[in-house]
Amino acid sequence: PRGPAGPAERDANLTPLGAPPIPGLAGAAGAAVAAGSEAQGANLVPIGVRQVEESEEDKLRRSLPEAAAPLEVEWWDKPLLVGGAYFAEGSQHQVGETADGRQQQLDDGRDQPPEQQREQQDDNVVASAPDGSGAVMRLRLGKVTVYVEHPVPLEPPAAGPPPPPQPLKLTKKELKKMRTQRRQAREKEKQELIRQGLLEPPKPKVKISNLMRVLGEEATLDPTAIEQEVRRQMGERQAAHDDRNIARMLTPAERRDKKLRKLFDNTPGGALTTRTAVYRVEDLSHGQHRFKVDVNARENHLSGIMLLCPGTFNLVVVEGCPKSLKRYHKLMLRRIDWNATPLPQPGEEEDDAADAAEAVAEDKPNNSCHLVWEERKKVGALLRYVCNYYAHPKHA
Repeated sequence: PRGPAGPAERDANLTPLGAPPIPGLAGAAGAAVAAGSEAQGANLVPIGVRQVEESEEDKLRRSLPEAAAPLEVEWWDKPLLVGGAYFAEGSQHQVGETADGRQQQLDDGRDQPPEQQREQQDDNVVASAPDGSGAVMRLRLGKVTVYVEHPVPLEPPAAGPPPPPQPLKLTKKELKKMRTQRRQAREKEKQELIRQGLLEPPKPKVKISNLMRVLGEEATLDPTAIEQEVRRQMGERQAAHDDRNIARMLTPAERRDKKLRKLFDNTPGGALTTRTAVYRVEDLSHGQHRFKVDVNARENHLSGIMLLCPGTFNLVVVEGCPKSLKRYHKLMLRRIDWNATPLPQPGEEEDDAADAAEAVAEDKPNNSCHLVWEERKKVGALLRYVCNYYAHPKHA
């Protein structure tokens, strides 16, 4: 005989089908009730309705927390706002947020001593809301200073993608070989199309030299007519060749631009780089030396200044692209003979001029030119080339 039912069994018998497990149940009775509920869940689905199981993606999305609400006040604006809000009602107490995230009641300054209230009133600025709701925004102008706050840079959450592989730099021999291979591949494809009948074969290039070898017996039937036809084809080929050359020919403006691009390095890598050089010349009293220094700087599109100080030394400052400055560097340090004697003037005898030049050369010290300083920068500071004379070094 079966004994009386316990409390757990009585609660299990009272649980309806499909109900969730009872929290008070424990042990085997609770497990049995939960298993029975899951087993009987299919019987509770109405007829004609298909029960869809929840996917892993839906379960994961349901387990994630809800999106955080947007902040009412940005962290960089909090120190400037009285009350911790942009536009708040003009009440005596306002609710703000402390450093640890808890909310506290903020005073608008009415419960403070009169001296501190006057200081805050002079320091604060009140602005009304643009929507006409009556809300006001109070700013602390004492927090505004001339200093700029630079936030601490944070590392990105994930590392960036690796840089793309750099193309392999080929030599001239390898480039020539690759062009030959591409040309052979195009010719091979063309021959394959001709062999399949998809492309019309080109006409033979008949010339006077290979007339008999190409035409054979046809050339002997009417030699005059055949020769005229061959010369006409030769003229057409030559005219087509000339037309292609004219089409590829640059206009005078394009030719000038190409020459300037080659001479003055107007490429993306060179045009963004400006070089500055300073030369010291001991003596620039020779007219030819001044002419060469001045004219070459203008022809090489260099900007700068030439400072002439008789009796001491002279400075030449130039700015320009690397190619122009390289040519000017060769001129100043190698091509010009700084110890050259001046040429005889018209009407002056050569012997007298030579004697005067030797006498002057013996008295003058050795003249030379040295590179004092050179720098590379992005933007030049001088706009044009000028020549200035100064009687004293202090004026220069």
